[in-house]
Amino acid sequence: MTLERKILEFKLATIEKISSFYEIVAKQFFNYPQNPGMLVTDPDRNQTMTDLVARLPRHAQNVPAAPKPQSLLEAFVGNLPSSTTIEKVFYEHKHDGYYNFYVENYSNIFFLPDWLSQWIQIHLDMAIDITRLEVFRESLFVGLLLFLSLLQFRIQLYWFLTINPYTRPWVYVISLTDWIFDVMAGFSPIIFGLDLTSAIISGLVGKFADALNHLVFTMPFLPSEGQPGRLLIDGRMKDVILYRYLPSLWYSHPIPDDLREFWYTERPEIFKFMKKNYGHLDIEFLPNRVLKEMYEKQHDPTIVANSLENLKNISSTVVCESSIYINEMNHLVNQKQLILINFLENSIDKITF
Repeated sequence: MTLERKILEFKLATIEKISSFYEIVAKQFFNYPQNPGMLVTDPDRNQTMTDLVARLPRHAQNVPAAPKPQSLLEAFVGNLPSSTTIEKVFYEHKHDGYYNFYVENYSNIFFLPDWLSQWIQIHLDMAIDITRLEVFRESLFVGLLLFLSLLQFRIQLYWFLTINPYTRPWVYVISLTDWIFDVMAGFSPIIFGLDLTSAIISGLVGKFADALNHLVFTMPFLPSEGQPGRLLIDGRMKDVILYRYLPSLWYSHPIPDDLREFWYTERPEIFKFMKKNYGHLDIEFLPNRVLKEMYEKQHDPTIVANSLENLKNISSTVVCESSIYINEMNHLVNQKQLILINFLENSIDKITF
């Protein structure tokens, strides 16, 4: 067990003892827990968004990770840093659609701005598969932690007077870290002769790494499309942010062609669902390949020529059939006229007789 772990356990034990002491005092003198005390806030007061966020839990972070080496390298240098991101839970529903998901809501959750999320989805083609974005976030997070370790090592070099930091190999560490000290030197204050540059830089780098650790990508939705709510998860009611129905970018911009091709060829049930529920929104769900084939069939010169030739043949046939019909009708009318005339002549002869 490391010394850092022993110190942490000592702190936790001290906190537990102090909390037990306060609990004993509250039970003896203030009738705890039957007497809950005075309310901190007025229950009739309308809650603001700040109040709602303040009551949310915080997402636990595993940085630095617990010393549990899984290999010989980790036994010597410690566990390698890794992010503990907030999990997205995807689900399919016959009414909501096929690309719905929710994330548990935390007070320290972060999202990209709408304009940046839209730019990534449109220009970098990351609507569904965001593997490259996740790899970039993980690489940047680990890089920041390694840079933070270099900063701490550079600060510790000040205390070793026997080490000349401008000799090799220490000069490499200085080359990687001193540039940020030079940038922040004119902005950080000096209190009682103590330069706070190192503390400010470490705090900023750590805060940025923590924000990356709790950053949630909402593709194919925009972050502002989330709907806060509560769901029963593992037998407990938890605050969540729900993303469902049709993403707004699929209405205002064309749906990526590879996604439409996937629906048309491999997931026809998704294609049918989209056509049935959102076909009235003037959104194109057919892939470009099918649209191109339909256009070529409608504007193919050979097809148009064949259609004209067929039209001519049909017209000639109709004219011929019409002529035959007219001739037959004339013949029939003539026959009827002759029959009528014969009938009248016979009738007149009988009357005269």
